[in-house]
Amino acid sequence: KTFNSQFTKLDGFALKIENDQIKKEPMFFNSDLEYAYENGGKITKSFINNLPKDWKLSEVVFDSRVHMLMPGWYPSIPGWHHDDVPRPEIPVGQHFLTAGQPDYDNTRYFSEHILGLVNADVCPTQFATGICDMPKVEDGETIYKKWHIEVERLIKSGELELHEVKDRTLYQFDWQTFHTGTKAVKNGWRWFGRVSR
Repeated sequence: KTFNSQFTKLDGFALKIENDQIKKEPMFFNSDLEYAYENGGKITKSFINNLPKDWKLSEVVFDSRVHMLMPGWYPSIPGWHHDDVPRPEIPVGQHFLTAGQPDYDNTRYFSEHILGLVNADVCPTQFATGICDMPKVEDGETIYKKWHIEVERLIKSGELELHEVKDRTLYQFDWQTFHTGTKAVKNGWRWFGRVSR
């Protein structure tokens, strides 16, 4: 499978907000922008205010997390992956359950995202950019376990380029963009926000 793993750097946000505000910021899961804006703190409001206009007018989902981190801790499961690639729907009675590995062969939709971090230097997200071919994964194998090793190899060989997310900057990317959480390098609070459509 061939992927065009890219991102676009957008505007800054939360530029005048102190780091001690991070731990007070409410967190959101699967929220619409209106609810997040009404109930969020200064960081959430700034993130939403600085989104491109077409994103503010689209049907989107907002997620955010606040992490207290120490050196060596991870804010998320590490490993190169894609965000929101649909998984197969399995019939369970009269309903469907989404489960299993991401289904790259029968994708029902294609997602795109914008993320931003406050206090990114504590623990930055990384992107791997370039066009890459991922090896076939046999039934029963874990896709990202195999592809993580391949992305690492491609970065080492220079076939993919490694980028770290900068503090208080919005990044737009899509379902093809390989990225990973990293290990915290110092003590601190970190805010993560992402909007998806």
